[in-house]
Amino acid sequence: MPVSKLPLAIRLHRYGFLLTADLAAAGIVLGRLLADTPANDPDAQLTSTERELFRQFTSRLQHASPVANTNLRSFPASAPASPASFAAALWGLPFTARASLILVCVEGFSLAETAFILDLPLHRAEQSMLSGLFTLQPGTE
Repeated sequence: MPVSKLPLAIRLHRYGFLLTADLAAAGIVLGRLLADTPANDPDAQLTSTERELFRQFTSRLQHASPVANTNLRSFPASAPASPASFAAALWGLPFTARASLILVCVEGFSLAETAFILDLPLHRAEQSMLSGLFTLQPGTE
């Protein structure tokens, strides 16, 4: 269950920025997705609608911007010490590791939901998330 109580469109846009490092591109992809999505009853199946929107959004973002659009450079040998180095390390991760880490740790989805959203087997989603966590973990040697 998502941790954030923000509206779904804001959560998707935040997720898109964290995933691509490009707020404008995430907004364009999100706008197209929401324009293509029919309006639903807000009380009916909200969690399955959220998962499906995150899944479609992730797929479109992966095609539009598979590599983070940033001038920050990742130094994977050292653990992040500042927000800029943390962002560089996050955006230096492969797409699936970035996405699974953000979906689980920021958006509050379970690993099973993350695997569904990323269209991956459960063990691959778990492996991607753990890979990202180990890269970002402070104090790794």
